[in-house]
Amino acid sequence: MSQQTKTRSVKKLVIFGTLALCIPIFLVTMAFLAVNSDAKNQEKYKQQQAEMIARIEAREAAERKQAVERQANAETDVQAASETNIQQ
Repeated sequence: MSQQTKTRSVKKLVIFGTLALCIPIFLVTMAFLAVNSDAKNQEKYKQQQAEMIARIEAREAAERKQAVERQANAETDVQAASETNIQQ
């Protein structure tokens, strides 16, 4: 009877020992994968943010250029109108 109990105890001890070793290894592996994945996500986020900033700056530059052209056209129109008024 004591030998059967001892065999069960050894089996339980081996099972719990294996779990005791596997669980921390699993947790450390998952933590490493999470950190690695987070680094990749941060890199992608920074790249996307840089692309968005570049697009916004390009759009603002185009808007400024259009505004300058409109202003130049308006000044030309005013000047042409004043010349027409002078001639009349």
